Amino acid sequence: MFSLFKKEIKSFLGSLIGYLAVFVFLLVSALFLWVFPGNYNIPDSGYATLEPLFLLAPWLYLFLVPAITMRFFADEKRSGTIEILLTRPISDFQLVLAKFLAGMVLVVFSLAPTLLYFLSVYYLGNPVGSIDTGATWGSFFGLFFLATIYVAIGVFSSSITDNQIVSFILAMALSFIFYLGFEFIASSEIPYLLEQILLWFSINEHYLSASRGVIDLQDVVYFLGMAFLFLYATSLLLRKGKLRSKKHRRSAIFVGLAALIVFFGSTNFLFRIDLTVDKRYSLSPVSKQIASEIPEPVSVEFFLEGELEPGLKKLQREVFEKIAVLNSYADQPIRITITDPYRIGNKEKREELIEQLYQKGIQPTSFRHKNEQGISSKLIFPGALIRMGGKEVAVNFLKNNQDFSGLYNINHSIESVEYELINAFQQLSRTKRSTVAFLEGHGEFDMYQVMDFANSLSGDFDVKRINTDILGKYADNFDILIVAGPKESFAEADKFIIDQYIMNGGKVVWLIDPVQVNTDSLSRGFRTFAFPHDINLGDQLFKYGVRLNYELLQDVICAQIAVNTAPAGAQPQYTLHPWYYSPLLIPSDNHPLSRNLNKVFSEYVSSIDTVSGNGKLQKSVILSTSPYARRVKSPSSVSLQNIDNPPARELFTEAFIPVGVLIEGTFTSLYQNRMVEQLGFSSASVLNESKPTKMVVIADAGLIANKVDYSGTSPQFQQLGYDRVSNRVWGNKEFLMNTIFYLNDDRGVMQLRNRTLKLRLLDEVRLREEKALWQWLNVLAPILFLSVFGVLYNFIRRRRYARS
Repeated sequence: MFSLFKKEIKSFLGSLIGYLAVFVFLLVSALFLWVFPGNYNIPDSGYATLEPLFLLAPWLYLFLVPAITMRFFADEKRSGTIEILLTRPISDFQLVLAKFLAGMVLVVFSLAPTLLYFLSVYYLGNPVGSIDTGATWGSFFGLFFLATIYVAIGVFSSSITDNQIVSFILAMALSFIFYLGFEFIASSEIPYLLEQILLWFSINEHYLSASRGVIDLQDVVYFLGMAFLFLYATSLLLRKGKLRSKKHRRSAIFVGLAALIVFFGSTNFLFRIDLTVDKRYSLSPVSKQIASEIPEPVSVEFFLEGELEPGLKKLQREVFEKIAVLNSYADQPIRITITDPYRIGNKEKREELIEQLYQKGIQPTSFRHKNEQGISSKLIFPGALIRMGGKEVAVNFLKNNQDFSGLYNINHSIESVEYELINAFQQLSRTKRSTVAFLEGHGEFDMYQVMDFANSLSGDFDVKRINTDILGKYADNFDILIVAGPKESFAEADKFIIDQYIMNGGKVVWLIDPVQVNTDSLSRGFRTFAFPHDINLGDQLFKYGVRLNYELLQDVICAQIAVNTAPAGAQPQYTLHPWYYSPLLIPSDNHPLSRNLNKVFSEYVSSIDTVSGNGKLQKSVILSTSPYARRVKSPSSVSLQNIDNPPARELFTEAFIPVGVLIEGTFTSLYQNRMVEQLGFSSASVLNESKPTKMVVIADAGLIANKVDYSGTSPQFQQLGYDRVSNRVWGNKEFLMNTIFYLNDDRGVMQLRNRTLKLRLLDEVRLREEKALWQWLNVLAPILFLSVFGVLYNFIRRRRYARS
């Protein structure tokens, strides 16, 4: 067996055709990866990764592996030496196995020069070595497993013909059918069970994880098992009439049944090794649990398709991978379908679909790409509609924080894919909707002033407006209470009702203005005044662990204001100026509630201090100023003259002043050891300590308020966070929605937003200066290595035979 193995290796290395096949493989791979523009080009992608190689390799293997294996048995049959092989003192399967192992060694030999690509990306990384080595070596293992089935198919094809060309074409055809053919059929409208069977036979379905550095037991069993079946079938076909024997027929049936049992058993045993450095393809325990609890089949209609830039391709593959992994843990099937709106030929139907996606909440983004006519722009929809049991949820995967570059936004989007999917599954599985109540009765914002946020909440929650009397009677009916912009003082009885609601585990969002500014006076002139605004909540919030400060914050990072600078009586002329009283607040990047969010628009905001004393509470700052802020004590004047005479830059010395705080844990009642009979309640009914719960305190009520125009027949409201001066929507709504989701999250799903993946980029400066050098190096060096090896090998071989 070993002598036959060596014979095949020597025959390949001693033939011109073998070197030509490897030469073409290395040349084509280098050109696609380093020279030709497109999805596989490593320098153009900007990422320090070899993912393009592992995506391209299956297609190149369709040519390389049949070229290596086409002569294994076909040449033996043509030359008549097959009979000599069959008389050797080894079994037919050992004979086939020797050919197979030789083919595997030759594939590894062909792949070895591509290690130069790894070294190139390693040294071009920013910083050097930023490539994920674990994922890379894991992906090379994936290529090895992929080669097993390709080589086995090639050996099988070579055994049924004596023509090398026929063997080559047949191996290519069979490999293509197994790689994409079954998957193509499965993507058509066929029954789900048949779709799953065909997908299981698809090489691409099993190679997807392996190409990213994830070794899955199911995939390993598939590749090795299918390779064994092809090799076993080859051993049966080597001798004519072998299958006529009852013994061999029984053996074939037994082997087939045993293979089915192993294949089926592997699908019920989940074992994965994630070789990536940051474990980016491993699910969290809560994700596995929620996936296993999905009560009904789920369909995911995904709209990110077509010609995409490398970053969007990465996002697309991440969604596919995560759904595939979740499907492994789910008791019910999760079925994904791809819809590209631009493939709909009928213009009216295409526009109708795009309008439906708008209405359902799929946010499009403009995508520019190069084509033969130049640069064109079109809308793409990086989202999905997830359906289960007659319910539907829209999910947007692409994050767009305008403070970050496109590459960072893509990375943040990839980080949040697991959260977006799990959150959607949880919403669809939930049988009872939680209730969010807006408190009224103390001059809080009316329904129109919070209409945009309330409408956004209504998709996932029941939204009510209540007073403290209703809260006191039916506290268990309300999961989250929002106190938004109260202007009137709270009576002690109202405070007691809210306090006991919290003691019973209720969750509260406080949006309070400690300082009152009359903006109407400012709009009519150039000056107004800011006064402390005490609404009798200071002692209660202090007991819960925070103190609101009677001051205004100014910030260098702020919104702009349009001011009429034309002389009196002249045509109005508005110019833009920074308005320090309108800080653009920064959500904390260290907490899942506020991570990766856009800046938040605010006006006349105050600060918050945390208070120590209760060791059972955990306090987290979730919203703060920029590093360039200052405090202005009240009472104070607020004047538009600050535009012409702004405060000195040296005064803005305070960094990250807290504006929003999250408090979690067990709270102590404000009314502990107090007589409450005068308030109309019994002291015996007072709960002194709360159940574990959460609350958020924000020192700016306007954060939740949208602008309202009351001049018409019915009030018209603008989008929350919209700044008409910059014509931009800030992150108010997303921040507040995350706040409600976090308060309502009892299972830790929001912690998935804390997932961090290192962004591995190429050094753009070095690549721009040395691009041609690296292109020539990666194109020519592997070919030069192959040529030198071939010349030396054949030179040594000739000298050895000449001496003998």
